[in-house]
Amino acid sequence: MRFPVKALVAVTFGLVLSQTQADLVQSSFNNVDNESENLAARVVNRDNDSNRYIPSFNHFSNSEDRIRNQTLASKVTVPKDEPSMIDRLNTVASNTVRRFTQTGIASWYGRQFHGRKTANGETFDMNALTAAHRSLPLNCYIRVTNKDNGRSVVVKVNDRGPFHGNRVLDLSYGAAKRIGLTNEGTAKVSIERVDGPNS
Repeated sequence: MRFPVKALVAVTFGLVLSQTQADLVQSSFNNVDNESENLAARVVNRDNDSNRYIPSFNHFSNSEDRIRNQTLASKVTVPKDEPSMIDRLNTVASNTVRRFTQTGIASWYGRQFHGRKTANGETFDMNALTAAHRSLPLNCYIRVTNKDNGRSVVVKVNDRGPFHGNRVLDLSYGAAKRIGLTNEGTAKVSIERVDGPNS
């Protein structure tokens, strides 16, 4: 049986192509196997290398946990000796008025309030050296000077007032007497903040 030349060439060429394709496929399988082996070797080596660093990694991890726990504890724990917000605000207010000065009309009060409670809770003593002011901190000390005669007295602010007229200060009878204010009833005075006896 004779095959046409063209058919024989086509069949032969097809076999050659098939053989070439088979070689290529085999070659690519071999390459994949080699790459897989190389990849596996690299993974094993990397795992072996990383095993050497595992203890240090755990050390850092434990350190970070400890630091995080300490940070959380410090946020929750408030020192007992830390001043409260009210104390800090009082300190700021006190420092703000430390250089306080004022000029105005002062009056005095005495017998009709003797024995009553003052704004700071003390019992009013008309003969003590005290005063009432509208805004100065309670228990602070001020020097009051009579502008007419230059006489001064240091008094403790333990009450609020005066609440009538244009007066800026109410002195106790004892303080008013010291600066010669009792006879006139009122006088123009200068006021300045001073340190107390325990400062």
